[in-house]
Amino acid sequence: MTADPRQGWVTVALVLVAAALFGALALPRLGPGGLEGEPAPDFALPVIHGGEPNARVRLSEQRGKPVLLDFWASWCRPCRDQAKVIDALRTRFPDVVVLGINVSDRPDAARQYLEREQPPWIVVEDVDGSVNAQYGIETLPTIVAVDANGDVFTVRRRFVPERELAAILEEMGK
Repeated sequence: MTADPRQGWVTVALVLVAAALFGALALPRLGPGGLEGEPAPDFALPVIHGGEPNARVRLSEQRGKPVLLDFWASWCRPCRDQAKVIDALRTRFPDVVVLGINVSDRPDAARQYLEREQPPWIVVEDVDGSVNAQYGIETLPTIVAVDANGDVFTVRRRFVPERELAAILEEMGK
């Protein structure tokens, strides 16, 4: 029995279409990547820079204001570049609360970086990695924009250029 070559191409095409549909429709809803539109997981983390010593910052206390969560580590070069972008946009978006969340870092390395760079926002430390896990942080930097209602507006698991971050903050503010 001889197979029709066209039948093979049709099968391949159907498999590719099914894979594309699965990727577009199902994957965004699976796992921690599907946080958009959901309530932002709350946390209470210790301040390591820019706030009262021994204080804790609770995300839910920021309700009513847009919040930008910047997950970073001192050894991460793109994270340091992301901080410069965030700093450049702070005057344009003064109502946005920025919280730096230090993850995957030695405490002394993070503190040395913060003393040297002096970011003008509060930085907290995810000591046990629980917030890291709640937000599904797998790459650094990761930016999570939380709207004034406390819902995740968007997640970017990479360096976000200034123009793109400004567009996100503008859209979130509407």
